[in-house]
Amino acid sequence: MTPRRAKSACGLDFGTSNSGVALVTPQGVTLAHVEDGNTTVPSAIFFPSEAADHAVYGRAAMREYLDGTHGRLMRSLKSLLGSRLVHERTAVGGRSLAFTDIVTLYLRMLRDRAEQHAGRGLSSVVLGRPVRFVDDDAERDADAQATLGTCARAAAAIHPRPAASC
Repeated sequence: MTPRRAKSACGLDFGTSNSGVALVTPQGVTLAHVEDGNTTVPSAIFFPSEAADHAVYGRAAMREYLDGTHGRLMRSLKSLLGSRLVHERTAVGGRSLAFTDIVTLYLRMLRDRAEQHAGRGLSSVVLGRPVRFVDDDAERDADAQATLGTCARAAAAIHPRPAASC
């Protein structure tokens, strides 16, 4: 009999202000250090003007912006979910990016940092979600959840499972 390979699971909280990842380990659940020893990272991404193919995340993104580096800072990325804007494009460093691609970049960064902390790849994720992304609009709320799932799948071969509302 071939031994079953242990799955590496995580829980991802993509927050409006901050985000974090919880890892399932043989000892239980632990929070991943996702930024300089911190278990949270601000939900921010900065695209320096001179480096259109480069993005800076979290506290470093905020520092770049506050230090006066020319570029584009985007915060509260989760608030795009459920808005029609999430399916549009925006100018970043002289090129046009889909907002969904920007959310995907951020989620990929979270995955990469969680994997680095875990010392292994992650095979599944449970995505946290608010009770409602959009109040009083079930269609937009469902679109927000679907868009988050699509972005998470695009971030890597992590296949999200629906989670109970947090």
